[in-house]
Amino acid sequence: MFEKALVALDLSPAEQPILACLPALRQWGVRHLLLTHVIEFGYTHSGALAHRQDYVDWLEKCAEPLRAAGLNVEVEVRTSGVPADEILAVAAQRDASLIVIGSRGQNLLSKLFLGSVARDVIRKTTVPLLLEWIEPSAAATQVRCEAVCTDTLRHILFATDFSQHAAAAEKAVLELAPRAQQVECVHVLAPGGTTSGTSAQAAAQVDMAKQLEALGSKATSRLLHGKASNEIARYAQARDASLIVVGKHGQNWAASRLIGSTAASLCEIAGRPVLMVP
Repeated sequence: MFEKALVALDLSPAEQPILACLPALRQWGVRHLLLTHVIEFGYTHSGALAHRQDYVDWLEKCAEPLRAAGLNVEVEVRTSGVPADEILAVAAQRDASLIVIGSRGQNLLSKLFLGSVARDVIRKTTVPLLLEWIEPSAAATQVRCEAVCTDTLRHILFATDFSQHAAAAEKAVLELAPRAQQVECVHVLAPGGTTSGTSAQAAAQVDMAKQLEALGSKATSRLLHGKASNEIARYAQARDASLIVVGKHGQNWAASRLIGSTAASLCEIAGRPVLMVP
C-alpha cells in the first residue's frame, strides 16, 4: 500500500531527525523514497533560485545513507510561490502513495507544533500522510531537535467513528496490522452523547477486532467519552501508542477537501507520529 513515499524537507533543524526515521518505513512496505524540497520564490526569496544545484546536492547527500540502508531514493527540487501545493503536485505526478512531513517548520518555538507549509499540506492532501513528530532537544532551543518515531508499528492506535468515511483509514490499519505487535481501536463518544443507536458501530468495532486478530495482531477496543482529539491524544499517551491512525474526515464532514477537526487537532497535539488517511 505504501510502496513510494514522498518526503518533504525544508533545511530546518528537523531535517536530520526526519531522515533518521525513514529507514524504519521499510516495515511499512516502503521501498522507494522521493526526497523533495520546494524553493519558495517571490521578492524575498529570489536569491535562492540561483542556488538550485546546491539544494539538489544537499538532497543527494541526504539520500546516501538511505540508499545504503537498502532504499531506492530519488531527489526532486521544485520552485513555487505556494510550497504546499507544489509538494502535493509532485506527489501526484510521481505516484507517491504516502507523504511524510515533519511536525515542525523552521520556527522551532516551544509551542509551535506545525509549520505553515506542513499545515497546508495536511489540510489539502488527498494522499495518506505520515506526520513525524519532532521535539526540541532542550527547552526553547532552535538549534537541535529529535524525532519521536521509534518502532512506529509496535502499538497502533486506530481512532475511528466506524463511518463510511473511515473506510480508507481502516484499510490502512489492516495493511499494517500483520507487521504490528498490537492494535487498539478507539471510538470517542462526544459530550452529551448516548450509546443508544450505536449498535451498528459496536458491531463494526467487533468485526474490525476479529479481522485484526486473524492477521495475527493483538487487538483490543475501547470507548472513550469527551472531545475526540483530546481523548485520543490522552489515551495514546497513557497507553504509550507508537502511532495514531485516523481518517481525514469524520461523519460530519462537508463534501470538500478540508480536513476534519479531529484529525487537524490530533496533528497539533498528538505528541507522536500520526498517519492521516483521506
